[in-house]
Amino acid sequence: HIMPLSRFTFIVKAPGYSPDVHRSTLVSEHFTTVIVGVANFETAVLVAKEQAQSGTQLIELCGGFTQEEASQIRLQMPSTLPVGVVSYTAEQEAELARLFA
Repeated sequence: HIMPLSRFTFIVKAPGYSPDVHRSTLVSEHFTTVIVGVANFETAVLVAKEQAQSGTQLIELCGGFTQEEASQIRLQMPSTLPVGVVSYTAEQEAELARLFA
């Protein structure tokens, strides 16, 4: 029995973010999105575990996380909970490089 996606978590990593302060929940009749800001990988792991306990069905990490970090988080989640990371094409990465120069 496949349960339709109704609860999603997005974790954003940036300097100065704290999950206690930088958190927002978007709720509709059919869908809930939780957006949480973290300053580092270690805090992201804690937030991911908390969200898994809260019943999120999918965790997506912002492009500030590496594939390796996403894999490390994924290994600590239930096997039924997908964890992905936003990625960009080579052309988009070149454009992003200007933002982070």
